[in-house]
Amino acid sequence: MKRKQASAEVENLDEELQIDEHIQRRIGTKLRSYYDELLNEPIPEKFVELLVKLDEKERQEGQS
Repeated sequence: MKRKQASAEVENLDEELQIDEHIQRRIGTKLRSYYDELLNEPIPEKFVELLVKLDEKERQEGQS
């Protein structure tokens, strides 16, 4: 009996927490715009250097 009650409470909570479809689309649009900007930013030189070092180490270990 308690399981059914708990399940019903969760379903009611889900219904209360639903976001309007217009708001969901707006959030999605803003997030896509933000991530598109991030993808177009250059990789910081420090990260490039770390990646090069990692590649070199992997190649050396592969030759051993």
